[in-house]
Amino acid sequence: MRADRLEQVFLRPSSGRLQALIVLESEAGARERVMLSSPTSGVDAAAELAAARYVARWLWSRGGTTAGLVRVRRERGAALEEAREARGELLAELERLGRGRGP
Repeated sequence: MRADRLEQVFLRPSSGRLQALIVLESEAGARERVMLSSPTSGVDAAAELAAARYVARWLWSRGGTTAGLVRVRRERGAALEEAREARGELLAELERLGRGRGP
């Protein structure tokens, strides 16, 4: 069974842009990790929102869904912190994509 439910996203700066480590899980518990590089340069709050939208479009394009609780976190030095705004943007983008889909 393919891992297609989004569980977690880790945003980390790399070479002037953000990378997103995406953790997907299947119903049976299989896990898959995917690394995406955001097409938007920068590592500020606007870049985080753009990266979240990019992850949402990537997930949508492969027919994936979200788990009951999706966590989005950012790397700050050696620490991880919740990226609530990016999480909200990811979920909002998925909702926008869903509304644009025909019956």
